[in-house]
Amino acid sequence: MSKPKELRKVIKILGEYGIEFAYSKRGKHSEKFYKVKISFPVKSHGKKTEILPYALKGLIKKFNLPKDIFK
Repeated sequence: MSKPKELRKVIKILGEYGIEFAYSKRGKHSEKFYKVKISFPVKSHGKKTEILPYALKGLIKKFNLPKDIFK
């Protein structure tokens, strides 16, 4: 199981795969990762927010990424 990662590190890793991070001031899940028509909402309180392992697994599954991307 992978360890939690800081949001800023996850943004950098996923950027290499063409996945972007968007902020919005509206709604409960106002931040999300997206690529074309696929999106994955995340809760964050700044770029040092820890993204937990279950969310990292969800990102891998949703965007069909390599299983060892966050190691």
